[in-house]
Amino acid sequence: MATRRLGVVLGALTLTLGVTFGTATVVGAQTGGNQFKNLKPIKPPKSCANVPGVSNTEIKVGTLLPTSGASAQSFAAGLDGINARIEKANADGELGKRKIVLANADDAGDAARNLTAAQDLVEQQTVFGIIENSPFGFSSAKYLNEQKVPVVGWHLGLKEFGTYPNMFGWRNSTTPDPENVYVTRTADVLKKLGAAKIALVGTNVANSATFIDQIDNVIKKTKNGLKVVYKTTDVPQTQKDFTAEAQKIKDSGADAVYTGMDTLQNTGLSAALTQAGVTPKVIVFPGGYDTRVLGLPGIDGATFGLEFKPFELNSPSFTEYKAAMDKDGKFATGQIPYIGWLAADAFIEGIKAAGVSCPTREAFINNLRLEKNYTSNGAFTPVDFRKIYGRPFYCVYYVKVQNKAFVPQFNGQPFCATGIIKNGKLTKLTKAQQAEG
Repeated sequence: MATRRLGVVLGALTLTLGVTFGTATVVGAQTGGNQFKNLKPIKPPKSCANVPGVSNTEIKVGTLLPTSGASAQSFAAGLDGINARIEKANADGELGKRKIVLANADDAGDAARNLTAAQDLVEQQTVFGIIENSPFGFSSAKYLNEQKVPVVGWHLGLKEFGTYPNMFGWRNSTTPDPENVYVTRTADVLKKLGAAKIALVGTNVANSATFIDQIDNVIKKTKNGLKVVYKTTDVPQTQKDFTAEAQKIKDSGADAVYTGMDTLQNTGLSAALTQAGVTPKVIVFPGGYDTRVLGLPGIDGATFGLEFKPFELNSPSFTEYKAAMDKDGKFATGQIPYIGWLAADAFIEGIKAAGVSCPTREAFINNLRLEKNYTSNGAFTPVDFRKIYGRPFYCVYYVKVQNKAFVPQFNGQPFCATGIIKNGKLTKLTKAQQAEG
């Protein structure tokens, strides 16, 4: 339980210190982005002489994600997608006379290293901003907010993306109070898929454990006929053998499994369930959408949740991504490289919003927040960065493995939560709210 406790303690410490000393956190505690209603666009200055990371020919951008250690297996491939999107922007001259130069930092999936890596990027590498896809981003969040450094990345359920206004999820934000504010989507989709008795499996890392606890609470609050018959949030992040968990799931009589684990652990659990002779009616993974898993034991019939349109729908964004990755000889249809691409695209959008003639950190944070219809070239439904800030995301795309192929579910449309729970009270979402994603 040490890893989970460390994540919870550091995350809570970050939030507490931010509330005490950082006005941005007090503002961010409001959900739905109402604190941004009076924002006005900031025009670029005439001179960029004193803008950190910006020269006449370059914009230096840091990347921060695990490329070594246990977490690397789940996140390192994101750097391929980041590199591909940056290379495309540079080749196409998207930022005028300047090209983006990357300074890469590895936090090795460690909270302390995440902070020191961020400090090095800002103070020694002098980057303009950071693209971050790390589950340990909570550790550096307060520091980066204090330094007014723009951060764009994968929120990964970290409440800091809904706490600090300088932090942007490429598609979604999160609530600053995930233990008490969450939507019913997970229970809704389990019910829709025909589940009844649910097994929940998460790791001892804070955001995974919180996610599993949310599903448990949602099932209890919605009272839609579902019942949790097995639950664990004690799985170590490095665990590979799931024989014991598979037997417990079998003994519980569960007909559905929902996890909060990474790709390798999800496939390990699937293999163990197959070995134990368990064939759940429903199995949902929040990650692991990758063609390399299609032939693995127990994967057929599994459903995967996505924050972007499935590759099978061939959005313009995916078409660009595929062409860029093919050009580099690194093409992959995996979720992680594409998320790297999307995070880099959102960062590039922030630079454009700030003004390519002279982007500043302040204008990046302010002007990107003002964007209302960002889709990353059709990768998902339009985003209003003010409305999504500080609230749980309502809608997710789903694909199901059928005959060793991913098949988009619900006619390729996002599946939306029917309600939101705040401090124990369930409120139905309107169609207008669901349309916001």
